[in-house]
Amino acid sequence: MQDVETQALLTTVVGSYPTEGLPPRRAIHKAVEDQIAAGIDLIGDGQPRGDMVSVFVSRIPGFQQTDDGAWEVTDALDMPEAPIAATDYAFARGLAAGRVEVKGIVTGPVTLALSCRVAPGAPYSSPGDPALILRLAEILAHEVAALVAAGARVVQVDEPMLAQALGAQVSPELVHDALRDLAALPRLPALHVCGDIRASGAELLLLPFAVLDIENTRIANLAALDPDQLGFSDARLSVGCVDSQSEAVESTEEIRVRIQAALESLPPERLWLSPDCGLRNLSPAAAQAKLARLARAASEIRATL
Repeated sequence: MQDVETQALLTTVVGSYPTEGLPPRRAIHKAVEDQIAAGIDLIGDGQPRGDMVSVFVSRIPGFQQTDDGAWEVTDALDMPEAPIAATDYAFARGLAAGRVEVKGIVTGPVTLALSCRVAPGAPYSSPGDPALILRLAEILAHEVAALVAAGARVVQVDEPMLAQALGAQVSPELVHDALRDLAALPRLPALHVCGDIRASGAELLLLPFAVLDIENTRIANLAALDPDQLGFSDARLSVGCVDSQSEAVESTEEIRVRIQAALESLPPERLWLSPDCGLRNLSPAAAQAKLARLARAASEIRATL
């Protein structure tokens, strides 16, 4: 098993994997075996229990689902009765059986808050209310602690809405306060941010995470980051090298070109390689083929270092 703390050009996934309609535990088993067979160094459990918002808010007292399917904050939020993500994580880690490392994944407080509505009479003024975001952060810190207790050295906080919300709906200070405790517990805390981060990259690099995971196939996010700030930071970047929105499977050569371009900005020990985002919306065949070619491209370049 590769050491995730020292592996150059470590390959990983962002999170979700096609479920093929399988029950959750069978879907986790398939996700684990497919990722290992593809040669990925740091895998996930496949997140088979639904979308990244519902899987958390459906278990947090104070949320209710409305008739139109939206989630609404109706009361003061309370702690879940039991950890939400740790059981699936522990199952995946057991299946991996030391062959590879498994990372834990939680959806971040900003994304959870901004994905929901606030009902009249709830003790929060709006989805962007700092009290709501900080309460969610407190709840999620317990989730991270449960993942660490289950053996996770890497815990990824998914914040797909953060880049667009930063500065517009939430202040940098609030984001730092909300994410600080989530980043404090894991050995390698990671932050995944979807979409265009070119306007917010400087703020994201200041957050207290060891790894920042970004898209980079459709949007030139890495090239837009300030080279001086990258040099000053000691954070690793997990850079998207395969397109998670397209069924077309990139050639190994195409992925190598993307990796080599990323190496112009970062040394190999600070560069992780991943899909742009989760792979759930792809066919299982395309998802595994993309991961296999990512792993092959990384191995070929690693052999030349």
